[in-house]
Amino acid sequence: MSFETLPDLPGAEHPERDWLQQEAEKTVADKVESLEIGLDLKRHPELRRRLAELGSHFEDSLAMARIIRTTYGKLKETLDLPDEGPERLMRAATLHDIGKSGPPGTEGEFHFAVRRLFVPPGRAFNPFIDGRAKTVAEFAAEQDLADRGRVFEALERSGIDPEKTPMVEFWRRHAEWTYGILKTHAGQGLDENTVRIAASHHLLEDQNPAGLDLAKAPAEAQILEVLEESELLAAVDKYQAFRSRGGLGHEEALDRLAKIIDERRDLPEPLRDKFRKVIAVLAGSKDALNQYFAKKTK
Repeated sequence: MSFETLPDLPGAEHPERDWLQQEAEKTVADKVESLEIGLDLKRHPELRRRLAELGSHFEDSLAMARIIRTTYGKLKETLDLPDEGPERLMRAATLHDIGKSGPPGTEGEFHFAVRRLFVPPGRAFNPFIDGRAKTVAEFAAEQDLADRGRVFEALERSGIDPEKTPMVEFWRRHAEWTYGILKTHAGQGLDENTVRIAASHHLLEDQNPAGLDLAKAPAEAQILEVLEESELLAAVDKYQAFRSRGGLGHEEALDRLAKIIDERRDLPEPLRDKFRKVIAVLAGSKDALNQYFAKKTK
């Protein structure tokens, strides 16, 4: 049992939970430190706590960071990325899913509900059926969600109807929460562009909480730089999800990613071209990438 699955909220009197949380936070801090990316979680106890609450989502983020380091040389050459190296992009990868711990602000019942709904499903879950998106309530029923009554009550108090809200729509809100959380830490070892890149990892799903102006990308160097790294992170996020949570092989994951890019007809052509270049680099890095997915790659 991990501390985030225990019923008590942080601060409640629960020695087992407190011990598990301390151990989880120490593990998170050690793993981030071992990446050597300039992210000192001792300076950011809230970020450390939230990352520890993500469970396997944090491990996915570490995998993304390592994929970026492995492929950065080719990516830099292909996309003309900044000279400072992969560390900023790796910091963004490590932090990009922190919103899955809940929105910014004081811990409460809604945070508990969010973490329950982001617990990796015990079995595969297709969020769509008969041409429509399944609701939060349908997800909870299919997954036999623990503490369902408590979760639904917290959602309803926050204006979310579990019977009507699509599960995929609820999940996608985490990008907005990531931006809100990280914004409060900008300037404390996290530059604003790292925050914007981390929060923009669902650009392909029209989630743009940092308000990046796609139309300005070809003309404004700073916007283009942030967008290039945001696109890179978005592509790696999709690829990693297809491989890890989707169980797809290398070629199949890339085919799915390419299909998403092709279907986004509203993307400016320069940005579409950047996505295609990222896919090409991933395609040429099969052997290096397969080491992260050895258990799922035949």
